[in-house]
Amino acid sequence: MKKVILITNIPNPYRIPLFNEMSRQFKDKDVHLKLVFGSAGYKRRFFVIDTSEMKFDYEILKDIGHTFSKDGEKTLFLYKGLTKLMDNENPDAIIVAGFSPATVKVFIRKVIKGTPYIIFSGTIERGKRNQNFVRRFQRRILTKNAASFVAYGNMAKQYLVNSGAPESHVFIGRNTVDTTFFYDKTNELRNQLTLDASKVHFTYLGYLVPRKNVMLLLQSVKIVAEKRRDFVLDIIGDGISLQELKSFVEQNQLNDVIAFHGFRQKNELPAFFANSRGLLFQTDFDIWGLVLNEAMAAGVPCLASPNAGATYDLIEEGRTGFVVDFTNTQLVAQKIEWLIDHPKEAAQIGKNGADYIKEKVTISHAAKGFLDASLFVLGSK
Repeated sequence: MKKVILITNIPNPYRIPLFNEMSRQFKDKDVHLKLVFGSAGYKRRFFVIDTSEMKFDYEILKDIGHTFSKDGEKTLFLYKGLTKLMDNENPDAIIVAGFSPATVKVFIRKVIKGTPYIIFSGTIERGKRNQNFVRRFQRRILTKNAASFVAYGNMAKQYLVNSGAPESHVFIGRNTVDTTFFYDKTNELRNQLTLDASKVHFTYLGYLVPRKNVMLLLQSVKIVAEKRRDFVLDIIGDGISLQELKSFVEQNQLNDVIAFHGFRQKNELPAFFANSRGLLFQTDFDIWGLVLNEAMAAGVPCLASPNAGATYDLIEEGRTGFVVDFTNTQLVAQKIEWLIDHPKEAAQIGKNGADYIKEKVTISHAAKGFLDASLFVLGSK
């Protein structure tokens, strides 16, 4: 049996179903897959892991996430012990996440021992994030020596091709979650719960940090609230921007239309989705944005920022959702009002989105992208 190891940062409850499915698909092709995590967790991650759900072979390195920004957005993993682990495992191929220190170690192993490696990446060309020359040069070297690639989506694929990856070597494994969970659980709750009929609810879900710039969304809500108060924005998340956002709400007397709920675990989210007329997905930069997968799978119509990679793969304008630049606060306010005043049309968009996710963006589809990239390499050895 061939052996492949996949190296990534930490165990994540959103990734566990994908890794379970990958392990199953790889086994069906007589390939053993082992997951290697750089650390058990790091400061900014609040979720709880149920290890009994991890049905795959795995090992966690004895490292910590080295956070060097006050908002926790920048965390570095050194993957201590990885070289020794690779020597002990002696895999036929290695899948490694992004362009991290782990990728450098895998590159060195390839140079010395010839072990082919596969890069899976969601990096996209947006803003000033990827303009550093040294970073670009390093990534070109790592890309040039990779045997194949798995891209989160179409923008990530274009970034890899622009970095020197042969297009025929890049496979799409769309970044996703257990979409069946969000579809089934949300619809179950829609049928069981007594939902708030007095106001139309909207949802923001994500970290409250400067990169997300949720203040833009609150400014749009303020515009709507100056005309009507028949809605509520439920903000789910935590972060260093929380107090600034709360102060804005207090100063503008928006307490009756904006509610802060803090961080919530995965199994708590369907209750919010079941009562939501729309996900208001603002971000200044996200290489993907899994909240869009979750909400669409749950049948919630979405206003999605163009600053997220997921938007380009998942949103078909006016059919599966809307692409909205949140710097245009007046337009966002108009879209919010449209969703309030057109419940049937909004519900149809939510259904279209759920159908699209079910058809094209499941963990089975994502796992197949990894499998195809691996078989491409193993078949050429």
